[in-house]
Amino acid sequence: MIRINLLRSREEEKTTKVSKRILGLMACLAGLAVVMGGAHYYISSEIGKVRAQNDAYREEINRLEVFTRDVNKYKAESADLQRRLNVIDALKRAQTGPVRVLDELSMAVPGKLWLTSLKEKDGKMEIKGMAFDNQNIAQFMTNLEKTGVIKNVELVVAQQWERKEIKLKEFTLTCQVTYAISTAGPAS
Repeated sequence: MIRINLLRSREEEKTTKVSKRILGLMACLAGLAVVMGGAHYYISSEIGKVRAQNDAYREEINRLEVFTRDVNKYKAESADLQRRLNVIDALKRAQTGPVRVLDELSMAVPGKLWLTSLKEKDGKMEIKGMAFDNQNIAQFMTNLEKTGVIKNVELVVAQQWERKEIKLKEFTLTCQVTYAISTAGPAS
């Protein structure tokens, strides 16, 4: 009689189980490879985006560096022009200032007073002179203050001086001199 075993043998079951495990392991590895490939693709695309953005930033920096150089060049030119204007202004003051100060000084001298010495350095002026009395010296000091170009007039020394029966007052004044040019322009 012929026997037919319809049940599987244990060896076949073991090989089937091993085959299923290998197939499952391979499926897991394939899934892992797909996930890693997707992650690699995503990271590569992000790196590409960041590099493109970095390149755009570098181009912007280069463009702004050119602009910054231009701005710095214009600032340097502006500072140079301002320095030149200041020199021109100082030259104008030095040219017209002393003339104006001497003119104002001559107009401030009262009739019975005369000057013997006049020294000016760095805006400080020392005036020496003689007068018949203290009232003339006081009037001269007041007139100097009113000029607008001479400030802070101070009497340093006033002493009696006598020569051939003539009594005179010898005096020394100090003051500040301003050579500022008036904005109204020269008077006609």
